[in-house]
Formats: sequence, C-alpha cells, structure tokens
Amino acid sequence: MTPEVRAKFTEKLGSDPRDFNGRAVSQVVRTDGLKLIFSDGSWVCYRLSGTEPVVRVYTEARSEKGLGALSAAAKHWIFE
Repeated sequence: MTPEVRAKFTEKLGSDPRDFNGRAVSQVVRTDGLKLIFSDGSWVCYRLSGTEPVVRVYTEARSEKGLGALSAAAKHWIFE
C-alpha cells in the first residue's frame, strides 16, 4: 500500500459501515481489526500490518461462489 492509500483506508477503518457491497452489516467487531459480519454468518475482516505496508483481508462465506464474490468486494473496498 502506498502511504496515501494506507491513510485513506485507515480513516475508513474508523467508521462502522451499515452496508457493504449492497449487503447489510449485522455486526461490527473491532477485537482484532475491523470485522463485518452479515446476517447469513459470512464475514470479512481487515487487519493493517504494524510492520509492513499491507492490509490483510480475511473472508468466510457459506459457499465457494459466495466466498469469491465476498473476497473480490473486500479487496475492492480497500481502494474505493
């Protein structure tokens, strides 16, 4: 991540999104980064590295197709 992208994304991490890629966020967890949980149990979690210029993105979904879509949306959200 460039310093500009990191600064913009860090600011975004401070918000509590109500929707994500057209899906309602049912719960926001800040225990270890920013985790957005959806009503079907799927989720996306963002963690900024403290030692590298990267953000780690973790996703879980009910199906492989759903996982692919959620992962693509999660990566895209970083750069919006």
